[in-house]
Amino acid sequence: MFMSLASVRSPLLGRSVGVALCAMSVALCPLLLHAQVGYRPDKSPFEDVKLGQSVSLSVGWLGLRRDIAGVAPKSAAFGQLTYEAAVGGPALLYARYTLAPTTRTLLAPAANLPQRVTGTPGSTMHMFDGGLDIALTGKKSWRHLIPSVSGGVGVVTDFAKIDSGSYQFGVKFALTYGLALRYIRASGVRFRVDLTNAMWQYEYPDRYFVKATDGTSILTNTQDRTIWRRNVGITAGVSVPIFK
Repeated sequence: MFMSLASVRSPLLGRSVGVALCAMSVALCPLLLHAQVGYRPDKSPFEDVKLGQSVSLSVGWLGLRRDIAGVAPKSAAFGQLTYEAAVGGPALLYARYTLAPTTRTLLAPAANLPQRVTGTPGSTMHMFDGGLDIALTGKKSWRHLIPSVSGGVGVVTDFAKIDSGSYQFGVKFALTYGLALRYIRASGVRFRVDLTNAMWQYEYPDRYFVKATDGTSILTNTQDRTIWRRNVGITAGVSVPIFK
């Protein structure tokens, strides 16, 4: 459910998604062949499923990659609420909300290096994203399992104002993609595990590049003022079918 365009390397993203898709395809190939031959219908491990609509609640860990200035929110546990609706074939549209209470480092750009860190205030990350999820076994489950791949877009923010060091996380555009594994039976609660990648861009104020009296600065002029980072979230949760 959870959670470099100037520096996002599209080949790197392509390789990550490609490797994941290839691995899933290799694993599923024998299973799909068995679905067609070798099993009597009443003995087949494959079962037709109705994807329909569902609401999921998940918890997990959000690994936020450190930004180059070290001021962005840090890795933390998080919760996720996801709504999904089948739109035909193996495809589902999803919308989800991610909440991650965490902390960040507050810096004073004009201070000398030993006094530069002035605190570690709380920071609550919010992400709203949506996209398309494709079940790799189609409209069937294999021994009640359905693996899938997903991709989408969204926004992420901490709703915080500019801090005393002139930094603000702001509202950022995010790209998301990932893998999921669902456990589905004909009735009752369903279970799921998700691995999601989310990428967004960090931007830094001019004050971060100005040297203090000791000759040091938070960032140097050789570093980019904007940089993309990939963050990884892993969750486990339960899903409840609705509007059957």
